[in-house]
Amino acid sequence: MSLPYSFDDLVQMINSNYGINIIIMSVLVDHTYSKVYLLESATDKYVLKEMGESNDVKIAGESELTGYLVEKGIKVPKLYHSATGSHIVYRGGYIYVLYEFIDGKSYGLNTAPDWFLRKSARTLGNIQAALKDYKRLPPQFGRDFFASDRYARTAQSIAENAAHVEAQGNVGLATALNERLKHIRRVLSFRFDCDKLSYVNSHGDFYINQVIVRGGELFTLDWSNPHYLLACFEVMMSYAYAAPECVDGSISVERFYPYFIEYLKYAPITLNKYDLKMMPYFIYHYCIFCSFTPPYDSLPNDYYEIAHFTDRLANWLHDNVDGLSVELQKF
Repeated sequence: MSLPYSFDDLVQMINSNYGINIIIMSVLVDHTYSKVYLLESATDKYVLKEMGESNDVKIAGESELTGYLVEKGIKVPKLYHSATGSHIVYRGGYIYVLYEFIDGKSYGLNTAPDWFLRKSARTLGNIQAALKDYKRLPPQFGRDFFASDRYARTAQSIAENAAHVEAQGNVGLATALNERLKHIRRVLSFRFDCDKLSYVNSHGDFYINQVIVRGGELFTLDWSNPHYLLACFEVMMSYAYAAPECVDGSISVERFYPYFIEYLKYAPITLNKYDLKMMPYFIYHYCIFCSFTPPYDSLPNDYYEIAHFTDRLANWLHDNVDGLSVELQKF
């Protein structure tokens, strides 16, 4: 994402809109559709997110939601409001949101110690419990999401690209794309009955990269895209992305069980047998249709690591999803 303004322009914009005196500014994250800056004044640090203006609808309710979560005791970064009273500042086709900087420790994929795993499960349950009485968030993963015909174009595009790069001699990329096609064929055989699945208001993307540890507490970042979604989703994904034993893509039922039980102690619902049965099938579906498609060379480092881990997880699920489903139904 190219920088629309110089650092000096952005510093002046922040200072004038928020009444603070920024003296140092640096880029923390530079993704395709957003950029995140670290700002420093003489006494404080802040985080500034920059996105295209089309994202304003998505994050319009972020301030209200995070304020509600704080009242419920959930640890989230504070949002700052500008002189206009809004948490969104518009400038030349871009929007800017200013957050509290959480000065703490972050953990990489599959590096969580045991205490973090327990705290992660508890935090996810607490988030969903806090949001139980909040207004219904935008729905995600409903019937339309599982309609097989919506993915026909995706499969065709990948197949055409695989043939094209193979003809060019790029055997490695062709192999990766054909591997994805193998997964698509497997996943499209799954059938989901949404009426039997449990849904909850939730973060929408709760996993280890979205968490900062400060003072023994887990602060959950990025509340710009919360949803009303499958309860079985984030509990398994947050475990798989955090647990060291999952680094090869495998999911240990014995290790997942205490994570799941800890989550249930604080969650507002109890997952039913159908939730447990379909949990690994949905995770597999998500890995194939909601993750990055090869090649990964141009991805930022954090996305690059996620893409490769998701491939390992999908490869393991290809051979083990049925057995995992049977074991989960014994919980």
